[in-house]
Parts: sequence; structure tokens; C-alpha cells
Amino acid sequence: MRFTLFAVGILGAALAQTACKRDSETSSPSGECDGMCGRGTRCDGKLCVVDYSQDICASPETNETPVVPMKPPITSWGECFEDRSTMPKFKPVDDKSIAQFDPDAARRVDLNGNGGDEQLNEAVLNSHMRDVEYAINDCLAKAACYQGSSLPNGRIDFTFRLMGTGKVESIAVAAPAGLSVFGIIPCARKAVVDHVFPTYDGPAMTVKYNIEIGGSD
Repeated sequence: MRFTLFAVGILGAALAQTACKRDSETSSPSGECDGMCGRGTRCDGKLCVVDYSQDICASPETNETPVVPMKPPITSWGECFEDRSTMPKFKPVDDKSIAQFDPDAARRVDLNGNGGDEQLNEAVLNSHMRDVEYAINDCLAKAACYQGSSLPNGRIDFTFRLMGTGKVESIAVAAPAGLSVFGIIPCARKAVVDHVFPTYDGPAMTVKYNIEIGGSD
């Protein structure tokens, strides 16, 4: 699974650390330092010098992406485990009520200016999208059962707009012909929209990701 995230704010891991100051000495404006030596220094004659016996290193601050528990990756995509002879007549998922993702609408600026600038980080999105992948795989497995054969290799691309309420507002799914059979696309669209993501106080996020489907023997 590969992600591309478009949102206000910066996602991903970053590390910021305050270095320890190692100046050899600091000039004093007058004799005996005049009480000018600050934290981490001491007066030596007429100079403020670094006192290495003091703890002058600030605690490092990090904003590393946290580790979020997630389900194991799917290793077998689109395998039919049902008895085909007992399956009901095929009926595709009705996704007419699900809005199609519009990139122009996603670029419009929210003129209200309300809310914060929070965004979901990549670790949280990865964890939740793994849950969604399991639902998408159910769509693929059902299609394979109705088709009566394995699905071909290929890639399915998803683009959706995620709101601060944790709900998906709109979604577009693109797949090759071999992975568009027996309602895979409407089923996959509904799988993403039905998932509830965590809420956050910030603008909508446009999320792009894809899954690679391997054929099975």
C-alpha cells in the first residue's frame, strides 16, 4: 500500500534536537564578571567560562511519527473461499449516494476560516487504511467467486477527501478492466466511505493510495 497525502500541515517523521553549547569562553563587560554569568557558565577571573559540570543540554524534543497498532498485511488478495454453487445471483453494491471525488472542489479554499490546523498523521492513516484493505479484499474475493477464476494482476487507485469529522466526503476509484468486474469498484468505494476515521480539528485532507493485486493460481 502506498500513500500520497495532500493536506495543510506536515505529515511524517521529523526530528528536532537542541545541541549543547560548547563555546570555550564568554567575554565579560567588566571585572569579576559583574554577576553576568548565566546558567551553564561560571566566573573565572574576568571571564564567564562554560562549566561542563552543569547540565546545560536541553532535553531533545521530537515529533517522530508514533507507532500505531495495525492488522497484519494481506498476503492473498481476492481468493474465493465460498461454495460458488450456493451463492445468490450477483447484485452489485449500490454506490449512487456516494459522491465522486472532484479535484477542483478539493482545491477550493474554505473562506470561513474556522477550526484548527490539525491533521491525521501517516501512522494513524496507515493503521485505518489497513482495516479498509480487509473490507476491500472481501469485495475482490466475492468478485473472484462470481467470475469463477482468479483475478488478474493490477493496481487499484483510490483518491478520497477526508473531513475533520472522520468521514469520507467523496471518493474516486480507478482500476483496469480485469479488476473492474462483478462490482469491485462500487464495493470498494463503499468500503472506504463506510470506514470511520478519527476526528481531528483541521481542514479536509485529500488522500491518495493504491493497492497492488497479485493473481493467484
